Amino acid sequence: MTDDATDNAAHDAATTRPRRPGRPRRDEREARHNALLDAAVRLFAARGYASTTIDAVAVEAGVSKRTIYAHFTDKAGLFAAAIDRLHAHEVERAGGDEDLETVATQIVHTLHGDDAVTLHGLVVAEARQFPELAATFYARGPQSSITALARVLTADGLPDAELRAEALYSLLLGEPHRRRLLGLAPAPSMSEAREHAAAALRLLVG
Repeated sequence: MTDDATDNAAHDAATTRPRRPGRPRRDEREARHNALLDAAVRLFAARGYASTTIDAVAVEAGVSKRTIYAHFTDKAGLFAAAIDRLHAHEVERAGGDEDLETVATQIVHTLHGDDAVTLHGLVVAEARQFPELAATFYARGPQSSITALARVLTADGLPDAELRAEALYSLLLGEPHRRRLLGLAPAPSMSEAREHAAAALRLLVG
């Protein structure tokens, strides 16, 4: 066998050999993380926050309780992580070179989506019993969105960025979001979310 043939055989063996057990790759960790959050959100929607247990999430996700605790510490951590996941894209976009309409569109599409509406409704229903849940939701949800909008408004050189950001956030929810909370309308498509965002921007900044 020639040297080239030997090298090719070695390469083929290396690329087809099963990966040895060890630390999961980043994409595997992210997939597991998201699967756990998906299971938690399903149970939050079906049972509410108080009646959802770590045991139930573990069964729903097909993992051990130890895995849940390793990823999220406790049920409050699960809830906070679910909120963070919803707002990750808008925060990332606001930190880059995205224009205001793009960030606003992402906010509409996210906040009028099924998971966001589910968690929003859950917090409204259980805020009195779990005030810390409401505080976590506001800090990581609405406040996160307002901060993202203010960052872009500041970069665009508009005055009173914080006040404008709060006003714009209210417009990006509006009556369509109330209808979503009441189950009277479906989640918007991305093009519908962009139309909503563009209309809000016309009202606020012309």
